[in-house]
Amino acid sequence: MPGDAGSIQYLLRAPFDRAVESVCKSLANRGLKVAGQLDISQHVERSLGIVLAPCKIIFVLPDPASSETASIHPWAAVFLPFHIVVSSEGDQTEILIQNRIHATPEAQGPGVAAPVSEMQGEIAKAIESIAMRPSLV
Repeated sequence: MPGDAGSIQYLLRAPFDRAVESVCKSLANRGLKVAGQLDISQHVERSLGIVLAPCKIIFVLPDPASSETASIHPWAAVFLPFHIVVSSEGDQTEILIQNRIHATPEAQGPGVAAPVSEMQGEIAKAIESIAMRPSLV
């Protein structure tokens, strides 16, 4: 997935559980809400009996307490929640920001793209405060 135009890859030199905790804390510090987590590796092991390296998807929404939440157009719901995939990569943890939008504001209704793009930017800033892009490591 590192070459996927719909995702941004980061690496964090920390064990998996600490990395998940750091991601959630960093998102909260930027006014974002972790709506939930899906433990992919546990689900696959329980369903198929296949043991995988630890992997979770973190679902991110704007914090309802934020004054900017009211400005998000209902049509923007198709882009939410944002997905952050956190997976163990040996002695470090890989973080992927998924489902990034690239549409121009003209291609969408008024007030749809800008708030979602701003939220994407806040997610990227939150992750960049704790992890680095592999090309920069």
